[in-house]
Amino acid sequence: IAAIVYRRDELPVAAAALEEKTSQSERLKLNLVNSAQLAEQRDALIAANAAVAKRLIKASELAKNQQYFYRLEAETGTKYKDLKQLPPTPTTKGGGNAYVAVPYLIVVEGGYSQLLSFMRRLESGGPFCHVSSANLARESSEITNQLLVLTLNLELLGQP
Repeated sequence: IAAIVYRRDELPVAAAALEEKTSQSERLKLNLVNSAQLAEQRDALIAANAAVAKRLIKASELAKNQQYFYRLEAETGTKYKDLKQLPPTPTTKGGGNAYVAVPYLIVVEGGYSQLLSFMRRLESGGPFCHVSSANLARESSEITNQLLVLTLNLELLGQP
């Protein structure tokens, strides 16, 4: 009778210990199953990080950054009225300061198809681009004048 009473008090403690060991065993089993593709997943992440790093600009390289926009101007046949790189702002998403947003104010002039081509190349170009605002207006009130002016506020993703 003493053994039954003694064991009855230890039964909840033993059940809790068994539950803890079972959950730990399941977690270790899942870790073993998921680690089978760990090397391939690591290689994929390294390749993805390298691809992102290629598309980043450096905020301090003003001439090189503006060269990207001048190349767009030459390829699309547009003309800049104003092109300014503003002071970079650190991004706070993701918990770290690994990236900065490099803002630009651009005023570009051209025909409708030229400006459309400019926007397409900007969106699909090398650096990651975020257009925060855009304004499209006619150059003058003359009907014969087909030139339009596109004013853009955009950010390129870069490194500090």
